[in-house]
Amino acid sequence: MRRLVFVVVALFTMLSPAAALAATAPPGSSGDGSTQAVAPTTTIDNTFLDTKRNLTDCLDNPIGLPECGVEPTHPGDPGGPLQAITFGLLALGIFIICWRVVRSVKARDAALQSQITDAR
Repeated sequence: MRRLVFVVVALFTMLSPAAALAATAPPGSSGDGSTQAVAPTTTIDNTFLDTKRNLTDCLDNPIGLPECGVEPTHPGDPGGPLQAITFGLLALGIFIICWRVVRSVKARDAALQSQITDAR
């Protein structure tokens, strides 16, 4: 019985704000039943919409096209100098790893070749 009372009270509690909101006049109405059109004041603060191309060309293409987006303003922005430095460091790291592997393979081959010549 307690559960049933709890469920009924919870339902009335959840439904009462909706009923109170429905009783108030909508924004833009004078309260006498007549409504006037209210222009929506939506502003979009999105830097990706500031493009020099048609927006549909930018959105329909999975690869970023030139002139889609904005120029980087901070060093960490896409296309900024920190992105180029990061790419350079990654390329340098891969080069060092490959250089070490090639050097160790050459050292191993030289050691095996010296063992073969010493065994003869």
